Formats: sequence, C-alpha cells, structure tokens
Amino acid sequence: MTEQKRLVLEYSEALPSRIEESVRLANERLQPAQLAVAEGRCEELTFNRRYFMRDGSIGWNPGKRNPEIVMPAGPSDPEVKLLYVERPGANGPTQSIATYVNFTMHPDTCGGTKISADWPGALGRVLAGYHGTNHVTLVANGTCGNLNHVDTSWAWPQGTAIEQHRISTILGGTVFQAYKHLTPVAEGSIRAKSQLVELELPHTSPEEVEEAKQTVAAIKDDRGGNFMKLVRANRVLEVAGRQGKPHRVEVQVIALGKDMAWVSLPGEIFVELGLALKKRSPFPHTFVVELANESVGYVPDRRSYTEGNYEPESARCAPGSGEKLVEAAVKLLVDLHE
Repeated sequence: MTEQKRLVLEYSEALPSRIEESVRLANERLQPAQLAVAEGRCEELTFNRRYFMRDGSIGWNPGKRNPEIVMPAGPSDPEVKLLYVERPGANGPTQSIATYVNFTMHPDTCGGTKISADWPGALGRVLAGYHGTNHVTLVANGTCGNLNHVDTSWAWPQGTAIEQHRISTILGGTVFQAYKHLTPVAEGSIRAKSQLVELELPHTSPEEVEEAKQTVAAIKDDRGGNFMKLVRANRVLEVAGRQGKPHRVEVQVIALGKDMAWVSLPGEIFVELGLALKKRSPFPHTFVVELANESVGYVPDRRSYTEGNYEPESARCAPGSGEKLVEAAVKLLVDLHE
C-alpha cells in the first residue's frame, strides 16, 4: 500500500467518529443566536474551465493566453451567498459567531500532494482577522464541476500555494461588502425532505472494456498511454463493474421558514444545473451545495456530454442525470415552500 493510500484509508476510517464528535461538541455549545442573510457578487474570480477552440473542439484548462481559445463554453456563477450568525442584540463584528459562505469554485489552487484547506481555509483566516479568532467560517461549494480559479486571459501563474491568499482577499472583500446589506432572517420552522434518485449508467461495450484493461495495463507497465486515455479507461472499468446497477443517490432539501433553503447534490455538478435550480427555486435565498452526502463524480449538463473532454469522459452517470437531480430538487423545494 502506498503512503497516499494509507493516509486516505486512515482518514476515511476516522471520519465517522470525527463527525460524531463534532455533533456532540456543537450540541454542548448551543447558544441563542440571531441570523441574517445577504448576497454579493465576486466577478472575475471563478471561471468556466471549458472553452470553444478554433479547431471546433472543446478545450479543458487549455492554458494561459492560448491563442486557440475562442470563448468559454459555458457560464460561471459569481454569486456569493452568506448566512451570518451573531449573538442576540449584537451590533458589531466582535459579537459574531459564524459566517456561512456559499460560493462556486473548485478549491484546487494549491497544487501538489500536501494536505491543505486551500482558499476556504484562507478565507476563514481573513474573516477571523476582522471578527476575532473565535469566529467560525463555513464554506459550502456551489455547483462548480466545470469552474475553477484559472483566468486564461491573465499571464501570471495561478497554481501555487500563494494563490489562496489572493483569492481569499478578493472573496473576503465581497463578504465584507455584503455585510452592509444583511437582512434579518424571519422566524420560521425548519423542515427537511429528501428523495432517492436513480441515475443510469453510461453505455459501455465489451470492446471498450477490453480496450480499457489494455490501457490501464500499458500505463502501469510504462508502455505508453496518456491522461485522457486513463480517465476514459477508469470510467469504463468502474461502470462495467456495476453490472448495469444504476447509482441510487440522495437529493436533500432543508428549509428555514419561507425565505431560505439548502439543496444538497451528490457529485461535482456543472454550473448550468445549479444556475437553473436557483432560478426555479421558490425560496428567495437558496444555497446549492455539491458533493453533499455522497459523490458520483462529475455530473455535466446534457449538452456538455455531446461536447466531450475531461468531465464528460470521466462521468459515471448517463446524460440527463444532472437534469434528473434538478427536477427532484425543485419538486422538494416546492413541496417544502407550500
């Protein structure tokens, strides 16, 4: 067993008890609080990483200042949604308890193989510098399956550990500006609903399975292969190993009163799906969170499957799966709102 696999195994085995301990400590530290909500926009920080290229293909992270780029192949989501928690009667930053930030961008800025909290951890330090060290920052990633921090129009490198500091400063500034527009959350009941959704598998043929086995063997033996071939091979073998059994995943919605709701989706969801979900939600403030409860890998929108490249090539569920998740979430949102 490699050192990396050993660390992953140790972390996975210890995680349930750590979650249990976190719940216990949170319960012990319950205190009265008041909630407020706000929204801001952080432009030019998160970018669609898929591009239409001059040769008609779709490029994935095609490189800085690449002259073959025509335009992004999809939108981004600059919305910053936050829930602010403070002590009753508070009037100032030192009485804060926590800030919950919902933003849509991959936390993959540091690179390398070391463990890092990346830009969410750096954002926590920025907000703690204002509120005090007891302030808790919670970051929930929106549907950023095809978004990251790389600005291809900018020549400076963005793949080192220092990038998290630039991002947290800019995003922190948006949070500070949004504080000016905090609106108290109206009292209301907390309700929750969930639904299990079956996601079909992408088609794989016996010939593809055999080719995938050869690809994996060739790469292991250093006889050739490349990244995208390995991505495709691993997807084919994993899908074939399910023997036709679809993914059965949970879509969960939690609502607070008539104004706020949280949606959890089980994978790395394309931004187009998250934007559609927020637009159709009956709640004025809808926090959409990906990689929640479980993960089935990348979930592109239907159109992107036809365009190919990394995310569709690695997707473990069939085209239309993302739209299924959105429909289930919207139904739950409407049920809870009514």
